[in-house]
Amino acid sequence: MNYLKEINGFMRWLETSPLKPTTQALWLQLMDINNGCSWREWFTVSNTTLVARLNVSEKTVLEHRKILVEAGRIEYIPQGKKAGRYRIISLENVASPVPEKPKEEKPTRQEDKPMNPFVFFESHFGGTLSPINAEKINQMIDDHGETRVIEVMKEAVEKNKKSIGWVSAVLYRPIKKGGKQDAKGNTRRGVRKNEGQSKVTPIFGTGRLKRNV
Repeated sequence: MNYLKEINGFMRWLETSPLKPTTQALWLQLMDINNGCSWREWFTVSNTTLVARLNVSEKTVLEHRKILVEAGRIEYIPQGKKAGRYRIISLENVASPVPEKPKEEKPTRQEDKPMNPFVFFESHFGGTLSPINAEKINQMIDDHGETRVIEVMKEAVEKNKKSIGWVSAVLYRPIKKGGKQDAKGNTRRGVRKNEGQSKVTPIFGTGRLKRNV
């Protein structure tokens, strides 16, 4: 990656895709950090480091990171409590003024893009994935696998139940133990209360009870 060409390409790209100053500053800080990592394809940066470099709140960092992801300038993979992984998408090939997009370009549908549960959450549940929710999703993947977690997340979107709590409740739905349910949904456990016991009937007019054996 050529630092100067990437900066020039970014400036030319901004002419047709303007970004807020804070968003631009975040991209430049990520570039500088990756430069210090000798231009690795994927590199890790903690939110604390970015907060200190930009002198803004963590919430602001997360907001503008999401903008860069949606704009196609970076890729981001959360790692639970660990620092997230970043990949800067090269702009070296657009160092000259960016032409208009050709009309025949086939748009890529969101459904065609491969997604892991972390990306699916940020794309469909709204908001940026917090470290706590990232850790919950990690546990769900360990217990049920990515495919099952994605299936339940899609079900949550379809039913407008977009929350980690709902997804977790479905994945870890408790199974009732003991007995079978009857037609009314009542669980039958063991012997009925009066089964095996002798019955008594009143002898009318005597005040006494007759026991039937």
